[in-house]
Amino acid sequence: MVSVSDFVSEDNGTFSLTVNGFVPRTALVPFVQERGSQPDVLVKVGDRVLEGQTIAQTDSCSVQATIPGIVEDILITHFPNGKQGNAAKINLGGSFSYTGKKQAEIDWQKYDASTIQQILTEKGVVNTFSKCQSLTGQIKSLHPKSARILAVRLFDDDPARVTESFISAKFSHQVAVGAAVVARAMSANGIAFVYDSAKENPLAAEIEKLTSVPVMACGINAGKYPAGFMHQLVSEIKRNATDKKPFDAIGNRDLFVDSATLLAAFNAVVLSVPLMERYVHVTGDCLNAAAIMKVKIGTTLGDLATQCGGFKRSVAKIIINGIVTGAAVSNLSIPVTKMVKSVSFLPAKKARKQYDEKCVRCGACRKICPVGLYPDILYRTFIHKNNATDLEKNYAATHILCTGCGLCSAVCPSRIPLAETAALLKGTADEK
Repeated sequence: MVSVSDFVSEDNGTFSLTVNGFVPRTALVPFVQERGSQPDVLVKVGDRVLEGQTIAQTDSCSVQATIPGIVEDILITHFPNGKQGNAAKINLGGSFSYTGKKQAEIDWQKYDASTIQQILTEKGVVNTFSKCQSLTGQIKSLHPKSARILAVRLFDDDPARVTESFISAKFSHQVAVGAAVVARAMSANGIAFVYDSAKENPLAAEIEKLTSVPVMACGINAGKYPAGFMHQLVSEIKRNATDKKPFDAIGNRDLFVDSATLLAAFNAVVLSVPLMERYVHVTGDCLNAAAIMKVKIGTTLGDLATQCGGFKRSVAKIIINGIVTGAAVSNLSIPVTKMVKSVSFLPAKKARKQYDEKCVRCGACRKICPVGLYPDILYRTFIHKNNATDLEKNYAATHILCTGCGLCSAVCPSRIPLAETAALLKGTADEK
């Protein structure tokens, strides 16, 4: 493990307030918002749409218009995960259905599991714990032998991001209710909260009032990286749940969520508000100011920078969702989607070279791997499949233990895509 101070930007700190992002005059709303879906598009060019109107849907999720107006175009655009796809270009016009209006709370306790699942689908709620995918889809696909534990991470898995920590502290009641809602939707046997041990558990006084499902909470040292991946959460919950059923049976077949997902579930089920906005940590040494911003999905990265006072120096790289686990993009016209938690604008001095060189066999990747893998061997085996030795081929099977923390790529002096190779071997390279 390494100290998170190795990754923290000069403007990374604790935010106590958020600012509302500008309502964009034009929103670029992708039809695909979660992994592996092929949605039915429900609008065409020239249609007038309302805020919150469903414009695309799959069996387990939907996408809403985030502003009212006219669909000017349906075009191909770049997404924050590096892919391309179709999006609706909506020009602002007309009155808002949700924005600026207080929503009355609904008595969600009257809903059964199937009703809650239907609402989560209709309101477009996704789970962003590690990949962006339909929350309802995950609930329905839970393994029959899982312990049916809802595991909740209350801090950020990437040390350069503070979005989840902010949401957990600022909206503790909503997150607690969201946990109770999701627990009912999945017929959970238990709810386990994992929080940063350097801080108080923000939900300690909330959750047990909301559900009869057994609850436990445990702290983890989030000051060391990695701390927030499934592997670490399972280990910490098991360590704190010795002979404590049902938590001692937790495993990777259970449901893992973050605070942003639970806030979205609260808004959808309790307030009947679709997922149309995201809290985004906008940061980076190129900006005049940093902020946690509540922004409409479909707002461009350029618009985010403008609201932060613009640039004080040239941008060399834009990082989505953290400098360790995130992805680099190069286009300010890319829209915020449901997967976006942070955007970092970095200058040339902090943007490492992109080209890779030959492995110098320094062993840095082996020393830093938290689960003891040899990422360099995984890479050589993947690249030279036909010429790999039997020993290398056998060792390649250890890729299944990779947690996806990205430390191997971060320390490699040759900039070899070691973490990306492990993801390809696991078949998870496209899951974010």
